[in-house]
Amino acid sequence: MSEPVTRRKILTDYRIRVAKCEICGKTYFPPKWFCNIEGRRSRMSFRDYFYSKGFLYSGTVIRRPTNRFEYIASFLAGIVDLEDGPRVPGRITDFVPPEDEVDISEFIGRGVVPRFRKIYEDGLQGLIYYSSLNFSFLDDYYPYQPYARIKPSERNDKPGIVGYGVYLPKFRIKNRSAEEAQGVQERTVPFADEDTTTFAVEAGKRALIHAALDGRYIRKCFVGSESTPYAVKPTMATVVQALELGEPYEDGFVSGGVDTQFACKAASDLFIDAAALVAFPAFNGGNVMVIGSDNSQAARDDPLDFTVGAGAAAFIFGDRDVIATLDHYVSYTSDTPDFYRREGSKYPRHGGRFTGKPAYFKHTVTAMKLVMKESGLTPKDFNYVVLHSPNARYPFQAALEAGFQPDQVIPSLFVRWIGNLYSGSSLTALAGILDVAEPGDRILVASYGSGAGSDAYIFTVTKAIEEKRSRTIPVKDQIENPHRQYVDYHTYRRWKEMG
Repeated sequence: MSEPVTRRKILTDYRIRVAKCEICGKTYFPPKWFCNIEGRRSRMSFRDYFYSKGFLYSGTVIRRPTNRFEYIASFLAGIVDLEDGPRVPGRITDFVPPEDEVDISEFIGRGVVPRFRKIYEDGLQGLIYYSSLNFSFLDDYYPYQPYARIKPSERNDKPGIVGYGVYLPKFRIKNRSAEEAQGVQERTVPFADEDTTTFAVEAGKRALIHAALDGRYIRKCFVGSESTPYAVKPTMATVVQALELGEPYEDGFVSGGVDTQFACKAASDLFIDAAALVAFPAFNGGNVMVIGSDNSQAARDDPLDFTVGAGAAAFIFGDRDVIATLDHYVSYTSDTPDFYRREGSKYPRHGGRFTGKPAYFKHTVTAMKLVMKESGLTPKDFNYVVLHSPNARYPFQAALEAGFQPDQVIPSLFVRWIGNLYSGSSLTALAGILDVAEPGDRILVASYGSGAGSDAYIFTVTKAIEEKRSRTIPVKDQIENPHRQYVDYHTYRRWKEMG
């Protein structure tokens, strides 16, 4: 597909953009600038269905897809009737048709929700194509969330978090033994059509819903990852286009941002930058979205392969309706070769004995102690401590070494059920704590990135968190969702490599 055609499809498919004639009411997908019935009298309006829902109107199982879709194997395709909208073609994602004959009537009429997913790639060197014409069943793993925008109101003296969202895939793999995987019992697995970009868009979508914030107010977007689909072409630009971040101008948006890389703290490192931008007068009261997203890489049968997960977490920073103020920050860095991946290498390598004590423990514990010294606080002054979690043992041991008690760190060890999300690790753990934190609770967060460095933050939860809590999908609910589905190691590796 040519680049011009790709661009036109992006403008249509990302948001499922539809045209409607205001005179006769006829709708068109793909959208048209004139009505077939009204002709020159046409008055066309445009609407998207990115946050909508619908039901499966008709469908069929594709057993032998074309070359572009061979990676998915068989799948369910059909026509979706959008709520208060037109009928559009679509594919049901996160569903693997059984090998036996399928009775399509069992699926007709079931509610569906659009999902931003990969559709195909132009080989290893070409473009990757994404679309929201992929739908998951409404009564399955992913619930429908209405998006009600509320104009920001109360201004805080300190900037901080105004909303967050976490996206964890439906599929999981169990470890044979949590003991050999250093406390990790099971992990999240990307479906065949998921990657770092799709995770980021879905997490950002949930953050906007949670904050009830119009995307127009987001003026910067940072995406931290070490598994981006492109070496040169930002994931951030796709997120901005799909979520419509910033004021629209022609067919783009008045916003900016970058992709960042610092191993597993590529996103958390940007928390302080986001807060500083919000407080900067020339930023004119805008908000900043920070996303940590990774399809964590590991070579087959490497010890790391039994701890890595997949998913993303997104945080929106601002100075209005803040749910957690950012009070203190310290960063600690050294050139320690504990874990790295050279340009062109597919998988990371371990720096032997540097991985533990001289790297992870030295940096996280030092950062925690320094931020407590700067703030004049002690471990007893905190309700929770959240650490980057390469496994379940390291953060627990580091917290104890810094003077914290087990009951302060154990609630944040979601790594036991989702694995190490790399850039999304400490962010997802923080989100899981905010799911249950009460106004006045104080949280210490210490991220870690190999190479090596640690950022320590102190947040204080505000009363605004209570009003927004009903609009989030808690991390614990995603972990315990009864519709989660387990796969074998062969399927895990196949899907992992695709993402």
